[in-house]
Amino acid sequence: KHHICNANMMRNGADYAVFINTAQEFDGSDSGARPDEAVSWGKIRSSAKTVKVHCDATIAFPLLVAKTFASRMKPLH
Repeated sequence: KHHICNANMMRNGADYAVFINTAQEFDGSDSGARPDEAVSWGKIRSSAKTVKVHCDATIAFPLLVAKTFASRMKPLH
C-alpha cells in the first residue's frame, strides 16, 4: 500500500483507492490511516473515489478478483 501510494504522488495522486486491512486509526498505525490522510499528502486526488474496507485481505481480495472476472465474462448462451 505504501509504495503504491507514494508512487502515485509522481502523477499528482491516484484516481481511485481501495484500502483493505484490519488496522484501526486509533492505534497510530500508518496502515490504519483513512484515505483522506493520503489525500492530504497528495497520494490520492481530492476528487478520487476511495473506500477503506475493514476485513482480512485473504478474504476480501479473492472476492474482488472473482467479481472483476465475473463481471467481464460473456454469457455462454
